[in-house]
Amino acid sequence: MPHRYRDLHPRCHEYRTKNIDKTQYPTIAENCTTISWEYANETNNFGNCVNITKDDEFMYVTSNNVPDFYMNLYCPIGLGFGYCTQSEKDKGTCMFPNLICGGDNGPGALKYGDVWVPNEANYKIPLKGNPTRSDRPGDMYDAETVGGEKTIGPSTGVAINGIGIQGPNDAGDFSIDEGGFQLACGGHVTPPLGNVAPGSDPGPGGPPLYHFHKSPECLEPFKNASIGYAHGAQPYVHAKLIGWAMDGFKIFAYQDVDGAAPIVDECGGTLGQQIQEKLNIITTAVPLFLIILLAKDHR
Repeated sequence: MPHRYRDLHPRCHEYRTKNIDKTQYPTIAENCTTISWEYANETNNFGNCVNITKDDEFMYVTSNNVPDFYMNLYCPIGLGFGYCTQSEKDKGTCMFPNLICGGDNGPGALKYGDVWVPNEANYKIPLKGNPTRSDRPGDMYDAETVGGEKTIGPSTGVAINGIGIQGPNDAGDFSIDEGGFQLACGGHVTPPLGNVAPGSDPGPGGPPLYHFHKSPECLEPFKNASIGYAHGAQPYVHAKLIGWAMDGFKIFAYQDVDGAAPIVDECGGTLGQQIQEKLNIITTAVPLFLIILLAKDHR
């Protein structure tokens, strides 16, 4: 039975598309939303499911929000500790004051840390971004203005494996880097709120949801930057695609044309040369969450 998820951030509740036409979206197998972390391994793609289709204007993505690689048990601060930084506690802004990692916190909360729980997500993304829109820059969480849709409110894009890409802050509205959270492959799970009823304090309920905040350097497109020339790296070619922003711009790994260091604008984008018949390319040159700040964040 699919779990009911919180919107992951109180600021992002309104950005989840409320009514989508599910007939537009591709389907994933029924077991994709029932698989558990304990039974995910290399023989079943670690539980990951993603299906992508296109029409003349949009790309449609359906995924189960499970990464296609192994995820270790996760406690952001440590086993037996909570989910808020000391600064949040001091300011009284901790969203999860009574939540302890390793406790009985519902689905996805295990004795030695938290793990992902599958949840079907949908994304509708324009096939091509438009950098000349008169309403840009705009709210980076807003997909509907550009004709897009999403069922995960705080997602600003989606990776090629169907994992949502979020902004720089965690669920407690605190910068990932400033908080000192260590993210393997650029991602982690949200705090487990499976025992918290939707609408009650500290917010809508839901089990841990996996998502990216930073460059997912364990994915295949990034291997060119890490495996070494002797093992097949191609340092003098353009980086490969790693995902799409909600406004249609493509997101690539670290190299620009001929392997050059990219020269990007304040939004982390470039209007580079025609590559594989696609224009208006975003090239990552710094941690991914900075690149995804494509537009002014209204806070």
